[in-house]
Amino acid sequence: MTGTMKKAVTWLVVLVVFVALMGIASLLTGPEGAKLQGLAWILWTLIAAVLIYIVYFATAESEAWVVGTREVVYMAIGAALYGVLTWWANAAALPSVSLVSLRPTVCLPIFFGFVFGPVVGFFTGAVGNILGDFLTGWGVYPVWDIGNGFMGLVPGLVLLFADKRRSLNFLTIVVAILVLIAMAIVLVQPVIPHPWTGEEVNFGLWAWLFLIGGAVVIAGRFLLEGAGLDLAAVNIWGTLGIIIGIGFASIADIWINGYTFFVAMVGEFAPAAGSNILNAMILTPILLAAYQAVQARTGR
Repeated sequence: MTGTMKKAVTWLVVLVVFVALMGIASLLTGPEGAKLQGLAWILWTLIAAVLIYIVYFATAESEAWVVGTREVVYMAIGAALYGVLTWWANAAALPSVSLVSLRPTVCLPIFFGFVFGPVVGFFTGAVGNILGDFLTGWGVYPVWDIGNGFMGLVPGLVLLFADKRRSLNFLTIVVAILVLIAMAIVLVQPVIPHPWTGEEVNFGLWAWLFLIGGAVVIAGRFLLEGAGLDLAAVNIWGTLGIIIGIGFASIADIWINGYTFFVAMVGEFAPAAGSNILNAMILTPILLAAYQAVQARTGR
């Protein structure tokens, strides 16, 4: 078996384990929690798998996709940390049309992906979210588990680029455009009817929080560059991962929950992605700097 196919099989194993853990969590979830039902979650899991394999096969020669004993250990540590700490963080609910909470723990899948690669990042985010939601009693939400996985996978793609500075310059522009698009969507229709209560809710504040968060992330990219290219890059990659991951889950909910575009993007995407960006932009560079300091001290 070639190296490319071995790594493809590794991804298959990771995805099978992910689905199996969702099934176990669903079986063990109490009557008040959400369980796996219907076929929509299977369709969106398959869509996610196709997207992952498209990116993988386009870059299969890269060492970023290699998973050995070291990576498996980091996958287990990352998922356990993210799951248990997210259980604690889920108590801080944010106004939204779904179960959105203030998660400082979002820095963990971003960090694990950025440092140890996309497979480790995906597993940390996806399996950690399964564990955190299960411990909270919320049940299983497959597209949000996948979305959290993407928040770890995308930062891991930094390892695909030999010239990190060149990729960073391009991604800075991409992130700026995406933040402005998110801000514009909220401003177009800031007030939406809550799909479950019918009450009108104003989410207009998130447009300005997106602007502030995006500005700080982009400014930090230039300010932190003197301290190290990785510190400058981690928030750009993390913000991109958050937008893609939360965007995937929110768009899927248009079909799964029957939301309109603006209910999903303003009432779900905006508070979830906006709060994650604000948390990540502060905590992820701190976590990465601490890790680099330990590495330098131990000579690794």
